[in-house]
Amino acid sequence: MPHPVNTANASGLRSRFKRDHHATLKSLRSEKVRLLYENLWSPVLASVLGGILLVAALWPVVAHWKLIGWLALLAMVSGLRLGLAYRFQRLPALEQRRQRWLRWFSIGAISAGSVWGLGSFALFTGDHPGQVAALSIVVAGISAGGVTTLSAIWWVALGFVLPIMLPLMVQFFLLGSSLSLLIGSMLTLFLGLIVVTSRRLSRIIHDNISLRVNMAAREAQLMESEDRYRSIFDQSPLGVLHFDDQGTITDCNGKLLEILGVERGQLMGYCMLAPSADKAVARAVSDALNQGTGYYEGTYQLPKASVGTPLRAFFNGVHSTRQEMVGGVAMIEDFSERKQHEAIIYRQAYYDALTDLPNRRMFIERLETLCGDDQYASGLLLFMDLDRFKLINDTLGHAAGDDLLIQVARRLEGCLHKGDMAARLSGDEFVLLALTPTTTPKALEDWAEDYMQAVQLALSAPYRLESHSVDVTPSMGYTCFQASGCDHGELLKEADLAMYQAKTKGRAQRRRYQPWMREEAQKLASAGMPAENSAS
Repeated sequence: MPHPVNTANASGLRSRFKRDHHATLKSLRSEKVRLLYENLWSPVLASVLGGILLVAALWPVVAHWKLIGWLALLAMVSGLRLGLAYRFQRLPALEQRRQRWLRWFSIGAISAGSVWGLGSFALFTGDHPGQVAALSIVVAGISAGGVTTLSAIWWVALGFVLPIMLPLMVQFFLLGSSLSLLIGSMLTLFLGLIVVTSRRLSRIIHDNISLRVNMAAREAQLMESEDRYRSIFDQSPLGVLHFDDQGTITDCNGKLLEILGVERGQLMGYCMLAPSADKAVARAVSDALNQGTGYYEGTYQLPKASVGTPLRAFFNGVHSTRQEMVGGVAMIEDFSERKQHEAIIYRQAYYDALTDLPNRRMFIERLETLCGDDQYASGLLLFMDLDRFKLINDTLGHAAGDDLLIQVARRLEGCLHKGDMAARLSGDEFVLLALTPTTTPKALEDWAEDYMQAVQLALSAPYRLESHSVDVTPSMGYTCFQASGCDHGELLKEADLAMYQAKTKGRAQRRRYQPWMREEAQKLASAGMPAENSAS
C-alpha cells in the first residue's frame, strides 16, 4: 500500500524540519565561518605585500628598526592566521562547526587590525607629506579590502577596521593644521562609509547564505514537487513560482525572472505577505493559502525596483497528502505587450496621427459626456478652418500643408485652459471646447469674446513653412452653451453655421452663432443652393 507509506514519509520530513530548526541556525553560522576561512588567503597575502611596499616607501624617513620590527610583527600575525586557516580546511565538516573556530578567527582578525593600527601610529611622519600619503593610501586600502572579505560576520569586520583607522585619524587631528584636519575629516567620512558598506554586505551575505542553508534543509521535502514541476518550469510560456505556507518564495522559473527583469537572488526568500509587500499581491497569496485560489492583476513592482511590470497572476494553494496547506504555486502572465497594444489601439482610435490632437471620435464622446456635467456651468464650442489652405497645398506642397496643420495644432494647445480640449476633425478643420464656471449670460459672453480673441491672435501670427514666412488666418465660428441639458449634435451644427457666416464675410473673421443663421441656412437649402457652394 504505497499511499500510507508516502504519507508517513511526508509527515516525517515536516517533523524533521521543525526539529532541526535550531540546527539550521547553527548551519548558517558555520557557513559564515567557513566563508571567512576560505576567503582568508588572498587578503592576508595582499596585506603582507602592502606592508612590504609601505616599509619601502617609509624607509628613507622612519627609523629602520621600527620598520623592520613592525613588518616582522605583521608577518608573524599573518603566518599564524594562515596556519589557522590551513588547519581549519583540513578538518571534517562536523569539526568545523565548533564555536571555537569563530573565536580564533576573530582574534586573528582583530590582532591583524591592531598591528596595522600600530603601524599607522608609530610610522606616522607628519613632516613628510609624501610618506604620509603613502601610509594613508595603504591603510585605507587594507581597510577596504578587509570589509569585502570579513563582512560575513559584521562585528569581525569592525574589529579589523576600527583598530586600523582610528590611530591614523587621531594622528591627523593631533597635527592641528587645516590640511591635517581636513584629511582627518575625510578619513572619518571614509570610515563611516566603510562601516555602512560592511553592514550592507553583511546583510547581503547573510541573506544569500540563509537562502542556501534553508534550501538545503528543505531539499528532501521539495524533491518530489521539484521533479513534478521541473518540466513546467523549463517549458512553460508563463512565469511560475512556488511559495511556502508563510508566503515566502521558494522557487521560480527563468520566464518569471525575464518578466520581472530581476535576478534570482532578489526573489528567493522574498515574503509576499510581509508588511512592505504589495497589498494586492499579499491579498491574492492569502486567498490562495486560506481559500485555495487567489488572483492578482496590475503593475507589480518589487521593493527598491525602479519600474513595475504589468502582469496578472493566478495563485493556487498546494495541500499535502493529509490535506494540510503547505504552500502554493502561481502562474504569472506578462501583460506588457498587451498594455502596449492597448495603448497603441487607443491612440489610433482617439488621436489624429498627424497632429497628435484628439480626433473627431474622442471629441464627440467628450462633448456627449459634458452635457449634463455639473462640474462646469457653461462653455463655448469653436469650429474653424484655415483660409487659403488649398492654395498652400497646391503651391508649397502637401508636406508644407502637413507642417502647417501641426503648427496650428500646437498653437491651439497653447490656448487651452484646464479642462479644455482641441481636436482635428478632418483636413484643415479644427474644433475647440472651452469650459467655464460662469453662469450669467453677460459674463459668459464677455469670457467667450476674450477667449476667442486670444485664439484668433495666436493663430494669425505668421507661420514658417519651408524657409517661407506665410500668413495664414483662421475663419472661426463659435457658440456659447449651458452644460446642463445641452445637445452635442446641435452645438456642432451651431458652431458650423457660425463658421459659414465667418467665411462669407472674408478671411480672418470670427462669428458667434445667432438663431437667424439657422433660418438663413434653411432658406438657402430650400432654394437648392448648398451653403458650402455659396461660401465658396
